[in-house]
Order: sequence, then C-alpha cells, then structure tokens
Amino acid sequence: MAFHRFSQSPEFLRLIAGEGRVDLARIALEIAVDAYPELDILDYRTQIAELAERIRPRCPKTVGAREVLGQINWVLFVEEEFRGNVEDYYDPRNSYLNEVLDRRLGIPISLSVIYWSVAESLGLSVSGANVPGHFLLRIEDKQRTWFVDPYQSGAVMAPEICRRRLAEKLPNTEDLDAALATVCPVIDVVARMLRNLKAIYLKTGDFPSAVPIQRRLAALRPLDPDEVRDLGVLGLKADRPDEVVGPLQAYLAAIPEGDTEIAALLAAARRGLAAWN
Repeated sequence: MAFHRFSQSPEFLRLIAGEGRVDLARIALEIAVDAYPELDILDYRTQIAELAERIRPRCPKTVGAREVLGQINWVLFVEEEFRGNVEDYYDPRNSYLNEVLDRRLGIPISLSVIYWSVAESLGLSVSGANVPGHFLLRIEDKQRTWFVDPYQSGAVMAPEICRRRLAEKLPNTEDLDAALATVCPVIDVVARMLRNLKAIYLKTGDFPSAVPIQRRLAALRPLDPDEVRDLGVLGLKADRPDEVVGPLQAYLAAIPEGDTEIAALLAAARRGLAAWN
C-alpha cells in the first residue's frame, strides 16, 4: 500500500502503524479532508474541545460517570441540538465529521465520535461497542458499564436494558452478547466508518468519491484480499488506471484458487495503462 498518499493524515498513519492510543476525532477529520480538501482540521478539533470545556465546570470531581453523561447529553442534544438524521440517513454528509459539526446531524457512529471525544476529555473511560446494525459507546464506571446511544439523544442504558432493546430490533441475537461484552478496537471503528461511506458511494455509483475511501480501507486491512481487490476494481471504474494493476495483482497473488474475472480485468487494466502512458 502506498502510504505516501496519507502524508497529510498523520493520525491515520499512526493507527495503521499500530502506535497505540490515537485520536479518533482527528482520524475522522483526516478522512473528511479527502472530500473537503480545504477543511481546517484544527478549527473543528477546537470546536469539539470547546464543547468539553463548557461541560467541565458542571461536573465537579465528586460526581460519578452517570452524572457526567447527563451533562454531556444536555449540552450536545439540548443546547446544541445534535440529532440523528432520520430523514436522510444515507446522505454521505452524515459520515463526515465536519458536516456533522456544521449541520448538527449525523448517524450513530459519527455522533458517537464527537461524544467519545468530549467524554474522554472529561475523564471518562470510553470505547466502542460494535453492535450489529447500530454503533454504541461503552462507558466504564468503576465496577459498572453503561451503554450510550448518541443517535437517540445520548440514551444511557445499563447492560441488561441495552441488550433487551437491541434484541427487539435484530433478526437474530447470535453475535449480540459478544459485541456487548467486548471493546471494539479503534481500528474497527474507523473501518466501520469507512465501510458506511463506501456502501453509500457504491449505491449511488459515485466511484471517484469511493476511491479515497477504499484506499484507506485497503491500508487498514492490507491482508484482506477483498479490500485490496475492491481498490483495483474501483480504480478501474473511476478511470484511475494507475491504481488498478498493483491491487489486482496483490489480490490474485493472495487467492490460490484464482479468479478468472479479476484476471481478465487485470489484463484489460494493463492494456489501458500502456495506452494511457
């Protein structure tokens, strides 16, 4: 993977290098720069920091996590009126953190990124819960775990309540208990954000917008043949012959059983690249 493409994404590079704790909100803003090249990352990070600073005086050290969550909810969902975009859930702007901050509209995972950053700044122990179909946050409070749903105005739930509500909406609950019991690594959170955007752009046939998303997915999951293959296929569909040959070669090398369709695309890409040069 050509990591030089991410030279303007230092936090994303730290993530794929496995350098430990990373700033998820910063990564989300770096992803947004792909679609908004003039975006000022510092300005949006400052906006998030200012939200936390407004809440901090309302949370004396004597209060517990549950009370802090109540103050976060008041500022984000009452004073600032953040909300889930139920009217146009698949608008790609719901997945770009700058747009979520500008419009006060988002989907579960993008609203969770803002909430996560604010809560962590206030000293809470925050992680993701990669629940099927709906992303949630986990807040560890000494011996107790709370689940928070920023898409539902920061609804705070004990584990048993959370499981019951989710089980009512899921066709099967086979993976639910495991998702609720384990922490979702940040790299999985970022992958889920990217896959949301990828699905939106593929559905609308916006292949040029999907290519930078797929670059990041292939960088996050370099050993996943499907993500590497999709980078080459999208490069072809977006008329980016320079991004086709390498990924398709890597994909074919990774699958011993072969793939005649992809082999044919690779041959066509090589011919197109020769003509392009």
